[in-house]
Amino acid sequence: MLKRELEVALRELAKYKNSNTPPSANKHLRDDTAGRKAKEGAKRGAPKGHKGKTKILEPERHEVVDTDRCPICGGVNTVDEEIINRVVEDTPDDMTPEVVAAEIHVKRCLNCNRKFIPPQNRAPLHGSYGINVMVLVVFLKFLLRGVLRKTALFMESGFALEITPASVNTIIQRVAEAAEMDYEDLKRRIRNASVVYVDETGFSVLGKNQWVWVFRTRHDVLLVIRPSRGSNILAEILGKDFSGTVSCDCWSAYNFLGNANLQRCWAHLLRKTKEFTSPAGLAFHESLQSMFREIKDFNETGHDPVERAAKYEDMTRRLETLLVEYSQHMFLEPVIKYIGNKLDEWFTCIKIEGVEPTNNLAEQAIRETVMVRKIIGAFRSEEGKESYEILASLMATWKLCGLDLRKKLKEMLINRMCLNVS
Repeated sequence: MLKRELEVALRELAKYKNSNTPPSANKHLRDDTAGRKAKEGAKRGAPKGHKGKTKILEPERHEVVDTDRCPICGGVNTVDEEIINRVVEDTPDDMTPEVVAAEIHVKRCLNCNRKFIPPQNRAPLHGSYGINVMVLVVFLKFLLRGVLRKTALFMESGFALEITPASVNTIIQRVAEAAEMDYEDLKRRIRNASVVYVDETGFSVLGKNQWVWVFRTRHDVLLVIRPSRGSNILAEILGKDFSGTVSCDCWSAYNFLGNANLQRCWAHLLRKTKEFTSPAGLAFHESLQSMFREIKDFNETGHDPVERAAKYEDMTRRLETLLVEYSQHMFLEPVIKYIGNKLDEWFTCIKIEGVEPTNNLAEQAIRETVMVRKIIGAFRSEEGKESYEILASLMATWKLCGLDLRKKLKEMLINRMCLNVS
């Protein structure tokens, strides 16, 4: 009985403490580091000299709030006790939607015989909702992680726009259809990238487990959701002849990329060895940690290709020696095998400039989808899944590039839905 309960408890613990789960996902298992680091008696807040982030606002109109009559007794004998000057940002009281009847003239040029719509048009050629409504719905869904029902409720309560959850879903699908061309361009950029960080996580679709794959570069984030965690997804997105560098964990599917330079994730590795508590295990972990620090120190300074190649050979040889030294410890056998099977793929970041030693960039990119999974539980249609992968990819890419999300989304929708004549 106790043995069975222990097995159940260990299986449950494995969901939280494993090499594939970053520490940031288990804040409930960590100490109160903020409280521990704070000095006793120290004041909270920014240190002296901190510039702060107070915005300097330029008023667009001036409003005088004054009266000669007392609201309590009705007297008219009043004087100013003080004058308070405030500058505030606010929205208009009237947030009701505007209904616009647009007469759109589809023109034909007699010189080139092409059809076009006047470039000032802002009315979608299909559907009854305007561009601004679509942008707001997408922001509520993807930036605030709103579910359909609550998004519809917010639109009705905040903007007096009567809209059903089904209509919210239709808007999202329509926006996703408009974004398909940009999504395909994003796929092409990923396939042609020199360095790609890849990760995957499970997500239920119609009650069946599928996989969200993230492909991230310095400037792009691509999400695809597929029923497979196999190498066929890598073939679809990167191509079987991909010859760039791929940062990943040690999942066997990545072995498919025979022409690529693989960088195995040191964060995964160190999470595995951090769990050892015996003297030999602690020493082994510290040796690996020392190598990891050496990688970071080396990459912080400039080196030519010859120096990098020599350093790569040196560190690979030292890692091999370390594995031989600790191979006598039976409890280390799984992790030694984990490292040894990919011995030449742990220091690619030394050999090739600009490659990170961990796959943290991909893990960060997929974290938003993990949060969405916790909120909605599952995708309840294939269309919803496809809309999510398209719009989540573009929003994440624009955000990564520091672009104005509202401007980019609005610009895309106007070009695709208001000016594009089929």
